[in-house]
Amino acid sequence: MTLEQSIDLAELQADMAFEAYLAAFDEDAHPQTLDSLETEALIARSRYDDLRSQGLGH
Repeated sequence: MTLEQSIDLAELQADMAFEAYLAAFDEDAHPQTLDSLETEALIARSRYDDLRSQGLGH
């Protein structure tokens, strides 16, 4: 997998994680569930940001 493909995949995963969080929020999910989904979304976004900054450095 190329760096560009990795960046695209990370962006997709970050978007999906955030959408899952928003859906759970709209459904009044349990606070622990929301915390877990928020953490997953933040981790996914961080991974995307890290890969993107690597890509810009090349």
